[in-house]
Amino acid sequence: MFDGARARALREQAGVSVESLAAAAQMSPNTIRSAETSCHEPSPRVITAIAAALGVPPTELATRCGRPTLRDIRRRLGLSQTEMAQRIGIGRQMVSRIERGVGGVRSPRAWAAAYGLTHTQWDNAIQATRDTARQKVHAKTSRRR
Repeated sequence: MFDGARARALREQAGVSVESLAAAAQMSPNTIRSAETSCHEPSPRVITAIAAALGVPPTELATRCGRPTLRDIRRRLGLSQTEMAQRIGIGRQMVSRIERGVGGVRSPRAWAAAYGLTHTQWDNAIQATRDTARQKVHAKTSRRR
């Protein structure tokens, strides 16, 4: 997950204004402000651009708590689902399904390598992904009652 407060702290530490960072990242100042206030999770493109403009890897802009899901890991790498699919040699829809905790994969080693994970890390991330999906379903069904 993107950590807007961390991004703001790095920007301020560098002595850079929102406007200067926006110009360096080739985006609007409102996009930077929105990312820093964590109004929403920025796209991988925005995360990558902010990180590059700050001179840090995208992983420096990620929170460091909890068990990361596959989506979290992909975003930390600054990749879109399409880019991850190209790494693995499959369609984007399959990446979407797996990141939502739906189904399984035939070649976990290839997937783990694409996400930059060991086999054990892959197992943990896929389990965190499935747990998150279960929690979302549970939250939706309990609201209906």
